[in-house]
Amino acid sequence: MVEANEPDTINYQFYLNKDETKCIVNETYVSSEAALVHNNGVASRTVLPRIFSLAKLSRFDVYGNPNEELQKLLANLGAETFNLFAGFSR
Repeated sequence: MVEANEPDTINYQFYLNKDETKCIVNETYVSSEAALVHNNGVASRTVLPRIFSLAKLSRFDVYGNPNEELQKLLANLGAETFNLFAGFSR
């Protein structure tokens, strides 16, 4: 669903621990605008409500520099933002 409808979503991955009792979701977007498109997309409107009816969100970390509109949305979700301090990517 995300792959077909959100071309600026770089990755969307779910990781489960061995007991399948905890899940980490890793999402990466080209831009803040792409993250906002995802938030308003089909997956967020259909799949996320079902996930949240079964699971509790215990932590929401954001890495990067979200624009003002995305910052407001993230604040409402209780996200903590971490801005890049140092490093590199290949």
